[in-house]
Amino acid sequence: MSTPDLGRPAWFTGSDEKFAVLRRAAQARGVVLDPVTPPGEHDAQELTDELADVLLAESGFGADWEITPFGDLVEDLIDALNHYAYPD
Repeated sequence: MSTPDLGRPAWFTGSDEKFAVLRRAAQARGVVLDPVTPPGEHDAQELTDELADVLLAESGFGADWEITPFGDLVEDLIDALNHYAYPD
């Protein structure tokens, strides 16, 4: 049986690669990732804004604006956080 990652929030079910990008976005915006509770509306908005910046700045799109595998990963994170950032 594997040992759980003590730095990984229980609510986050994405891959290790997605978690690394999320953690970097959180650090860039000063958002603390709670180990038990998903981000609130304000923090989720900060994370989605930072991830959008990452998408545009870090090879999220190819030369003809086609989405890259990294861009797809970032878009998945944005989609996952969207219901926290902009609840109905």
